[in-house]
Amino acid sequence: MANYCSFTTDITGEPEKLAELYKRLGNDGRIGLDDYNRLFDEVADERFDWGTKWIEYSVSYDEGHDWMSISGDTAWYPATGHWQRISEKYEVSVDMTYSEPGGDFAGRTEWSNGEMTFSEETTYNEHLYYNDYEYFWDNLTNECAGLDLEDVIDSIGSVYEKMSDGEKQRVAEIHEAEN
Repeated sequence: MANYCSFTTDITGEPEKLAELYKRLGNDGRIGLDDYNRLFDEVADERFDWGTKWIEYSVSYDEGHDWMSISGDTAWYPATGHWQRISEKYEVSVDMTYSEPGGDFAGRTEWSNGEMTFSEETTYNEHLYYNDYEYFWDNLTNECAGLDLEDVIDSIGSVYEKMSDGEKQRVAEIHEAEN
């Protein structure tokens, strides 16, 4: 069984290009490398790296708009090759954020017309701390149960070193309450 890597991808571009992409994707579904021809009107080069085995997704798009959002899950890793190729083929900008708590990684990658313009990957907890602060604390509460305080601090990683004294105290208080 795969670890699920959750993603949200925002795509901006010419309305006609997005309409074509939406026509090929549909509202939601599951795609893999076997669907390459359906998306790109060509056979995948044998060296093409999709980035993952499959993508389950749901599309939010209103016809005529210059923006769509696609969210869902992939197997193990983000579908970087897929999103890069969409950016290139449809001449659009793609901004993908992803997280995989089981593998302890998360990140964000952007492409414009197929060229990577930004890429950053961090630990899962670091991603939560900087991008979903409230959920970071909720998640920490769940992680604390049954662990020594030192193990909790290790799970937080480098974020702990950057925390204020008040935040470090909050970690200790959450740990105490859960144990």
